[in-house]
Amino acid sequence: MRGLAIGLGVVLMAVPPALADEKPEAAAPQRITVRLTEYRFDPARIELKTGQEIELTLVNEGTVLHEFITEGLQDVTADAIVNGVIIGALGVAEIEIPAKAKAVLRFTPEKPGEFRVICAAEQPKSHLKEGMTATLIFQ
Repeated sequence: MRGLAIGLGVVLMAVPPALADEKPEAAAPQRITVRLTEYRFDPARIELKTGQEIELTLVNEGTVLHEFITEGLQDVTADAIVNGVIIGALGVAEIEIPAKAKAVLRFTPEKPGEFRVICAAEQPKSHLKEGMTATLIFQ
C-alpha cells in the first residue's frame, strides 16, 4: 500500500496547475421514460438513484387522460415541463397527463424509499380498479 500512495502523490503533483483548478463535469441526469396506457405503467417498477439528478418523462400513449400520483415526490423540489411550459414546484403529488401528451420532471431525490404510484382517473372506468399501479423506488 505504501508504494501505491507514493506513486499517486507523484502523479497528483505532476498535474499542471491550470488543470488542477478545473471542476469535474457534472454527471448527466439519470433519464427514464414511463409510458402510460390503458391500464398500466410501463415499466411498473421505476428505480432511481438518490443524490443524482433525475429526468423522469411520463408519456401518455393512451386514448384517455392518465394520472401519476405518488407520495414519493411530495417532498422534492422539481421542475415540471407540461406541454412545453416549465413549472417549478415544491412537492409534486399528482400530475394529470392528457392523451398523447407528455410531462417531464427534473428533480434530485435525497432519501431512499419505496412508494406506490397510481392512476386514479375514472374515465371510461376506474383505472385503479383495472390495476394501473406502479412502484417508485429511490435507492
